[in-house]
Amino acid sequence: MSYNSREVIGGFAGLLLVTGIMILIPLLPALVYAEYSTIPFFLIPGIVAIILGMFLNSKYPLAEDFSIKATIIIACTGWLFVSLIGMIPYFLIGMGVLDAFFESVSGFTTTGMSLINNVEIIPKSILFWRSFTQWIGGVGIILFFTILLKGGISTWRLYVLEGREKFTPSVKASVKNILLIYSFLTGVCALILYMCGLDAFDAINHAMTTLSTGGFSTKNTSMAEFGINIKLTISFFMVLGATSFVLFYNLGKLDVRKIVEDAEFKTMIFVLLFGGLLVSVFLLLNGIDMFNGIVDGFFNVISILTTTGYTSANLDNWPSLTKAILIILMFIGGSAGSTAGGIKVWRFVVLFRIVRREIEKLVLPPSAIIPVKIGGRVLDDEYIIKISALVFSYVLFVFVSFVLLSFSIPDLFGALSLVVSALSNVGPAFYPVNQLDLFSKSVLIVAMWAGRLELLPVIAFIGKEIPSIIKEHYSRSEKKAEVLKKETPKEKVD
Repeated sequence: MSYNSREVIGGFAGLLLVTGIMILIPLLPALVYAEYSTIPFFLIPGIVAIILGMFLNSKYPLAEDFSIKATIIIACTGWLFVSLIGMIPYFLIGMGVLDAFFESVSGFTTTGMSLINNVEIIPKSILFWRSFTQWIGGVGIILFFTILLKGGISTWRLYVLEGREKFTPSVKASVKNILLIYSFLTGVCALILYMCGLDAFDAINHAMTTLSTGGFSTKNTSMAEFGINIKLTISFFMVLGATSFVLFYNLGKLDVRKIVEDAEFKTMIFVLLFGGLLVSVFLLLNGIDMFNGIVDGFFNVISILTTTGYTSANLDNWPSLTKAILIILMFIGGSAGSTAGGIKVWRFVVLFRIVRREIEKLVLPPSAIIPVKIGGRVLDDEYIIKISALVFSYVLFVFVSFVLLSFSIPDLFGALSLVVSALSNVGPAFYPVNQLDLFSKSVLIVAMWAGRLELLPVIAFIGKEIPSIIKEHYSRSEKKAEVLKKETPKEKVD
């Protein structure tokens, strides 16, 4: 499969335009709060990105249809490319290069791990950018990029690579509906939080990081200092953020039957209730009073399962058993087609049905055919294999990353929590992120990136596309050298 660099450069030109426009938006809070010193942090990279994007677009216009190779390259490297631009404001306030990149990747992937020790002294415009990157990443930077495309198979490929599913005949229509639903829910959440007592800035920031299931807070203690009314509001919208956009679309169409029969949503609610009850009981048995035990138990279970990552208590002080439950919830994650990370509830539902089918087949004749059926939908073997491959890849990635981190982190349980949290785009872990060395931070950056793209595209990019690109480049260089050799006249020998 040939590699067309013009397609990729055209794609990056589009990403430059989109990112350049987005990085200008924090200029508004910079002006509102008279943070004039931070204006260049956004204005300069924004203008440069837009001008460079327009220049490249004039030379390499967006292709009407990308090849599969170009689609994978744009989807995978696009997140790292955008994060490089997004790290500029962090770097300019004094963070190191790797730390700034870590913070940016954590934001765009909606992971929520942070290397900023005291967020309350950070300029509000920087905090807004930090929250806004999560809001962008919640639906996906590539999804915003598809707005520039004309539609068709390329848009569909990019859309699917970010873990989305089409719920209208047109991908463009699906993208439009997602953005409308997402923006509407974010606005409603901000309004309710404001009515609950948060000021406008905190309400908007927490609304963005709640619906995106990102978890960046404008407070050092995250949710610990907020009252029960705010925690309940945040909990409700975290669940909405982890709910598939397809369900909201069906809700808008008043298709009650599809909502009631949705196996994934019902399973997610069951896991939330059961996990919250279990953790609350263990907290009560550990001596925590009933009110805080129930509130913190349910809030943090909702936060972890939805992969938002807010915390209302110091989880390091919790019993080991509750920590183990939270790590299991990190593995599970929210609904497929939502802003949440993790393996996704839907895939666990499918795996459960597969296991049940195999058990049933043990007592039936070998010729018996038992389809895997969920909600009236029969799953074909190709789909089942794909899900099994993803789950296997996920577990293997956790194992390899855990081994790598164990060389530099003495606390093995803490290392495991860091890997699972990063790969599932959750945030909290049972080891301080600000104590990590450069190698460990690099491993977690890769984990956050791979987890946001649901692993398989990243594995295809690293395992097949990069070697293929290098091979093609080397082959072209050899051919060019041969042509030059033939065209160069031999020196005359006297």
